[in-house]
Amino acid sequence: MGNNIALEGGTSKELTLRDIAILKKRSRLSEEEIRDLHRAFWNDFPTGRLDKKGFVKYYEKIKDNKDRTSVLSDHVFAVFDKNHDGTIDFNEFLLAVAVGIPHDLNTHLDYVFEMCDVSGDGRVDVNELAAFLSASLTIVGKTNQKDNLDPKKLAASIFNTLGISEDKKLTKEEFVKGCKRNPNLCEFFGIGK
Repeated sequence: MGNNIALEGGTSKELTLRDIAILKKRSRLSEEEIRDLHRAFWNDFPTGRLDKKGFVKYYEKIKDNKDRTSVLSDHVFAVFDKNHDGTIDFNEFLLAVAVGIPHDLNTHLDYVFEMCDVSGDGRVDVNELAAFLSASLTIVGKTNQKDNLDPKKLAASIFNTLGISEDKKLTKEEFVKGCKRNPNLCEFFGIGK
């Protein structure tokens, strides 16, 4: 996802052919769709930067109907604001909007891992996983008080299931391999039955 993609035109009014090729591959959008979104983005945000308020405006249009509270928009914004400056550029925005529907198990698990990796360091600690789980449970209407689900305990349990100590950080490879070996985790993260 956004962690390892270097694009030239993120804050430029011009998209390079290289940018378009990368964005097409990562977003599965056509060149025309990318160019249309780019024009609209620059029209709405002439500075080339989108703040959280602007992101929430766009997120409201594309969010999953299950996300009644828009709780995930804060989380998604934090994930794609890689330099943590409170804004995202066009490329970060496009990837945030377009990569949400993966086509296969590996891509889906990569996406879940990226959503957990708010720090952008390529590893997930138990607190990052707990924050993601908290947002996810809120989206589906399950709160820790009502359903006796504690995101921190769930995160610790997942780390335990994957054979990772809670004081360590989980790599993407460990996460993907562990989830693929455990059908319950695949189902928990939205793939499976």
